[in-house]
Amino acid sequence: MIRIVEVGPRDGLQSISQSIPTAQKISWIEKLMDSGLKEIEMASFVSPKWVPQMADSMEICQRLLHKSSRFWGLVPNEKGYAGFLESGLRQVAFFTAVSDEFNQKNVNRDFLSHCQELKPLMQRAMDDGFTVRLYVSTVFDCPYTGKVPVSVVQQRLSELVKLPFHEISLGDTIGKAVPSRVRELSRVVLGFFNLRKVSWHFHDTYGMAIANCAEALEMGFVNFDTSASGLGGCPYAPGASGNLATEDLVYFLENQGVRTGIHWESLCQASEGINQVLGRKIRPKTVR
Repeated sequence: MIRIVEVGPRDGLQSISQSIPTAQKISWIEKLMDSGLKEIEMASFVSPKWVPQMADSMEICQRLLHKSSRFWGLVPNEKGYAGFLESGLRQVAFFTAVSDEFNQKNVNRDFLSHCQELKPLMQRAMDDGFTVRLYVSTVFDCPYTGKVPVSVVQQRLSELVKLPFHEISLGDTIGKAVPSRVRELSRVVLGFFNLRKVSWHFHDTYGMAIANCAEALEMGFVNFDTSASGLGGCPYAPGASGNLATEDLVYFLENQGVRTGIHWESLCQASEGINQVLGRKIRPKTVR
């Protein structure tokens, strides 16, 4: 069965400047759960100065934690981890990027320095008994320096494999990948990780996300990150609008005869609610 990690309530909302009432966020998350989504990234323990939309993460965790143990929270540093510990969540995500330039813009560190900084914190999370995920951005292209050679990604993976985590999510940060590149990179990735340890996080900026998912599926991968209604994109990556819409991936998979356990119509209704709150007219490709 395909595993989908819904990142809309965190990744999808983080770059939206419009203030969204906490009650509306909670209602949306509950409806996403009702549609059959099992894993939802709903919190980010970052400074509200930098990501104001995530300022209510702790309150959301406190009000929803009784409903599921499969919520994820994003942690950038030691202070963020302290917040995560207070939240009661059991699944924690860290992040870095292949590109030095992207890391510098995002966390003011180059790749190796950031890995050295993350390693003890990730080990602590492992020792504390949490499920640990690592997001890796710019595995195909960097918004500042362009196409990232596969040889560079391979070298970065040789460093990342030394970090302590349970799973890794590989991000097509500005959505420029095509299936042939997915296939090429997959072969490299499988030299380091079991395919069940890998998730793909495709953006649909150029309309390639479903084709890239199909290629990853052909390669045997079963884990994907998506965002309901295609909300989101990295606030530190110019041109990174448009996560792959959860609706589009569910529609594609179910009509291919692949079970997801997600009710597409209920998912669409959940997304319509948050789109109305946002006054957003953009819809997934499969929604009319």
